[in-house]
Amino acid sequence: MIAIDFGNLCFNAKASEQNIIFVAAPKKIYSSMDDFITEALNFLQSDERFCDNWIEMYKNRTNLPASDDDIAWMKSRLEEMNQCVDILYGPTIMAVNVIPPKWNDITLCLETIDEYILYLWGTSV
Repeated sequence: MIAIDFGNLCFNAKASEQNIIFVAAPKKIYSSMDDFITEALNFLQSDERFCDNWIEMYKNRTNLPASDDDIAWMKSRLEEMNQCVDILYGPTIMAVNVIPPKWNDITLCLETIDEYILYLWGTSV
C-alpha cells in the first residue's frame, strides 16, 4: 500500500487551498473494496504525517455508486496538478462515493483491473 499527500503547492494554481490524498494497493490482497478502504484508513491513521481521525470519520461510510460525472470531476482535479505531477492508472471498473460528497470533501474509491485507489479531496475555501 502506498499513500501520497498532494498538498496545495502541487496544484497549478499556486493560491490553491485544496489537497488530494491518494492511496493505492493491489486489489488481489483484499477480499473486497470495503476491506481495502478499511485497511487504507488504518494505514493513513498509523502515521502521524497523515494522522487524522480517519477511522472515526469514515465509520458510517455508504460506498454508494459513483457516476461518470463523479469520476470525471476527480480526473479534472488530478489534471489541475499536471504542471507538477502526472498520475496514470488503468481504466475504472467500478467507483463508489465512500461517503456522500460535500462541497469541500469528496472521497471516492476506484477499482481498476489490478488496483484499488482511495481518493480523498478536500479544500478549505
